[in-house]
Amino acid sequence: MRRWQIRTIFALIILCLILSLFYVNSNKTLKIGVITGSNWDVPSPDALKIVDNAIERFEKEHVNVQVEYISGIRKEDYSEWLSQQALSGDVCDVFMVLSNDLATFADVGILENLSSFIENDPDFDESVYFFSSYQSGQVNHVQYALPYESVPTLMYVNRTLLESEGIEVPKQDWTWEDFYEICARMTQDTNEDGILDQFGQFGYTWQNAIFSNGAKIFNDEGSNALLENDRVYDAIEFMRRLEKLNRGQSVTSEMFDKGQVVFCPMSFSEYRAYKPYPWSVKKYSSFEWDCIPMPAGPDGSNVSQLDTLLIGMSKNSKYKDLAWEFLKELSFNEETQKDIFRYSQGVSVLNTITDTKMIIDSLQDETPGGSDYDLGFFNSMMENAIPVKEFNGYEQAMALIDGEIKLLSINEDDIEAAIGRVEDQVDALLESVK
Repeated sequence: MRRWQIRTIFALIILCLILSLFYVNSNKTLKIGVITGSNWDVPSPDALKIVDNAIERFEKEHVNVQVEYISGIRKEDYSEWLSQQALSGDVCDVFMVLSNDLATFADVGILENLSSFIENDPDFDESVYFFSSYQSGQVNHVQYALPYESVPTLMYVNRTLLESEGIEVPKQDWTWEDFYEICARMTQDTNEDGILDQFGQFGYTWQNAIFSNGAKIFNDEGSNALLENDRVYDAIEFMRRLEKLNRGQSVTSEMFDKGQVVFCPMSFSEYRAYKPYPWSVKKYSSFEWDCIPMPAGPDGSNVSQLDTLLIGMSKNSKYKDLAWEFLKELSFNEETQKDIFRYSQGVSVLNTITDTKMIIDSLQDETPGGSDYDLGFFNSMMENAIPVKEFNGYEQAMALIDGEIKLLSINEDDIEAAIGRVEDQVDALLESVK
């Protein structure tokens, strides 16, 4: 065979190899798992527009990559769907993670440890996140997911009811005593039939009281309860005082909806969903209402619990570098995080977004003619919020504690002795599930 023929054949082989490599690299498909609708159980018909916009930006920057997701998976079905994907060995490259699934998915090896990606990416800066939102993606101090959107719990106030009694809406730094005093004044039998029909609060829990008094329920590792201390005892005693105001009557959410209750803790997503017209007509049309921080205990502050929807990477992804870039597109990119305010009912996880003029103007536009949003306390509240973090044995442990503290709030048993017993039971339970 002549030399030029050999060279031609060799060149064709090289060309074929180059073309095959180009073909492989130009047809990468990144699969993502997302929830349809709202993670916060409120009307949010445009929530997927956030993801669609992020995909459009990402595909423009990565011309050889296609991002796909399956639509129609509701929150209540999502955990089961993702578990089935894992069992079949077909987990998405990137997927949303509910806060109560994080520890389980990390433990069984579905989620990739993100530490090396964080450490080796000079463009990534964890300081731009609210600390509590970012911490929500950690298990035993290891980052397994990035935050996507967060929702704090705030105290909702029936302004109309307070004004009818000549009482001002509490300031942002209000305390347990302010809370109790207003509840005591507002708990009344307004029609004088011998039955209370107006109440101070519905839904304020012992967890709210414990966190706002500077206490914790568990240690950071989830291996022990931390209930045997004065801050917890004081919180339970405060719950007793509140409970006695109702004289044994049961207060319901329907009573708040009808305007018979002054205070009710709710998620900020409910405020955003039901404040604007027309949803306000369907939910709370008979009174004016607003949100303020939770009341502070004598040894604590005006802190709230924070629930965060997370984004994780499959440990078995074939495209981990691309998956990391798309994680950042959803979590770290400011345009995506601004879209959280535009199309969802949550809160951006970036501390650079929440107090911008664009966001405040956007929120004001949601409530034409209504009361103004006062976000002056928001960044501080988000930074210091208590993240919802579950672990092996969490639900069983919480059920034990919840049952005991609910009984303590309505009886006269010795608080310290009862809490000592339940802490021993919880510690034994947590030891058994290690």
